[in-house]
Amino acid sequence: MKNKHLLYWLAVGGLLVVAGFKLVTKESELLWRAQELNLWLPTELYWKTLMQYPGGGASWLGTFLTQFFYYPWLGTAILVSLWFVICLLAAWIYRLRGPWVWLTSLIPLALMACFVQTGYWVFYQKLQGHLFVPTVGILFALLTLAVQRLFDAHLPAKAQLWCRLGWMALVCIAGYPLFGAWALGATALLGTLPPPALFEREQLPSKNKDQQTSTVFTRSLIGRAVGALFFALLLIAAVPQVYYQRFFEMTQRTFVYVAALPSLRFSQDVFTEYRLPYYGIIVAFVLLTLVSVCEGFALSRKLKLWLRSAIALLVVALGIIGVSKSWYHDANFQKELAMYHAIEDLDWERVLTIARDGSSDVKPTRQIVMFKNLALFRLGRAGDEMFFYPEGATKQNAPWLVRMAQIGGKLVYFHYGKENFCYRWCMEDGVEFGWKAETFKLMVRNCLLNHEWTVARKYLDLLKKTSFHRQWAEHYEALLKTPDAFDLQKLETSVKAGKPLMGERDLKEFAPIMHLMTYPNRLDGDNTLVEMYLMQTFAHGNGDDPLFQEMTLISAMQMKDIDLFWPRFMRFATMHPSIHMPRHYQEAAYLYGHLEDKVNISRMPFDQEVRDSYDRFMEFNKQCGPMSEEQKAIAFYPQFGSTFYYFYFLVRNQKTN
Repeated sequence: MKNKHLLYWLAVGGLLVVAGFKLVTKESELLWRAQELNLWLPTELYWKTLMQYPGGGASWLGTFLTQFFYYPWLGTAILVSLWFVICLLAAWIYRLRGPWVWLTSLIPLALMACFVQTGYWVFYQKLQGHLFVPTVGILFALLTLAVQRLFDAHLPAKAQLWCRLGWMALVCIAGYPLFGAWALGATALLGTLPPPALFEREQLPSKNKDQQTSTVFTRSLIGRAVGALFFALLLIAAVPQVYYQRFFEMTQRTFVYVAALPSLRFSQDVFTEYRLPYYGIIVAFVLLTLVSVCEGFALSRKLKLWLRSAIALLVVALGIIGVSKSWYHDANFQKELAMYHAIEDLDWERVLTIARDGSSDVKPTRQIVMFKNLALFRLGRAGDEMFFYPEGATKQNAPWLVRMAQIGGKLVYFHYGKENFCYRWCMEDGVEFGWKAETFKLMVRNCLLNHEWTVARKYLDLLKKTSFHRQWAEHYEALLKTPDAFDLQKLETSVKAGKPLMGERDLKEFAPIMHLMTYPNRLDGDNTLVEMYLMQTFAHGNGDDPLFQEMTLISAMQMKDIDLFWPRFMRFATMHPSIHMPRHYQEAAYLYGHLEDKVNISRMPFDQEVRDSYDRFMEFNKQCGPMSEEQKAIAFYPQFGSTFYYFYFLVRNQKTN
């Protein structure tokens, strides 16, 4: 019998291991980004900040645990371990035996559904530690039930009801500031917990069972259950209101009953479909309670073992299907996360590899295109390869308008030398959604480039208090000792002398950015349109720095503005007399020279392939004359999709972000 019992638990453990494996293999980039969008500090001020709102303790624990996703496998191992503890506690509390222990896995399955449906919510959740908070909340609730079971085991029957009511009041009153709605849920579970008298009847002598059943069931099940449930509902209704009046005026009255639950609203819109996994948690506890009651009445044991096993497996299978249906699948979202990670590692080749991966039928978002263009520019290959990758303007797969400025635009601004815009969006996101490690990291680097040493040190001191970002902070703190390294002229002089003022990685990161910071000092705005702002700024810019000037040429090409293109093309050619003119720049000049007779291109040394591809393009266009523009876009792509000609004529109405 013991071996059978162990097999049941091995099945539960196996299911949770598979769940953890799926999380690590499919969502590793989400897990890593989640800890970057998280911040846990071991300071009194941080604790007090979270405790300004009900449920601050759950957020504190949630942020503490989320930081372990710095290593996705480690954070997942902790998460799955907590889920297994939840299963063990649930089985013991609800006195589940045999195949019924499989039903305890419904709680982790519902928690996993809450987790894997996240998608773009990872950028917009205001609840700190939101990925771990549901697990922390459920674990807290089960621990309160376990304590009640221990009270029941050591107290006489007459004292059990009063003990339960007292414990219920303590859990609700003391737990609400720490765990918010999860403390209210724990109170409700205490009010519906099957009384111990239900299970004691099996230990009575057979001749006393009928008489004892009458007294125990009349007093315990009806009187105690109804009284406990009524008291629980009274506490749930009253305690949040009292706390609101006394301590939590910053919380809106309408939110006091859902404090510490992830917000599933954006602006004025509420997306109720994301609440389904949370309803699944409630359903799981209702099922466990019903099975527990049936076990107490010995009703379920009248069913044969195979039938109980089949019912339990069917219910668990439905839970697995629910997780599968809740799982957020979007190739572009995964690419955005992976490309962001690669950029932070300064692995520009990996950025391009990710951009190439996947189905060609899936059009990229503008953020993917911008990440790709940034990588090509950093590698010095934009002029030869910019149009070798799919173009697209697919809207982010979310039921609300996702702004690039809030999900990846800050990093783009940083690498294109727009440090003030990067800092501005970091500050706005910090105020709106809470401070994060990612935000502080960007602000540190912005401050270094802007020579704001004291402010940089302030953020570095905070990051040094974290568990996993201390080494990063110490690395950038060392740069404060060489402020001259952030003077481009002095830096280049040191490099030429063979004694660079910063290390190779720092040179790779900061030197190109400083080359782009040659724009005039003026007050302007982006209206949240990152790409349009950068294109407009660079295309209308002018400077003596070769890298900056090339960026003005690229932007003029992207805008398809002939008048802006020619002076930037000529300036680029003058600045680079000894290099071979990149292919796409030649294509643009050759095309514009034929479209308008403003510049004489007859003496320009165009590559023969550029001339031939233009001739083939125009000839094919004659052959496809009756086609619509959409049909031509499909027909031309295999031969000409990697040319500027295709981009100019057939990539239309592409919205920037």
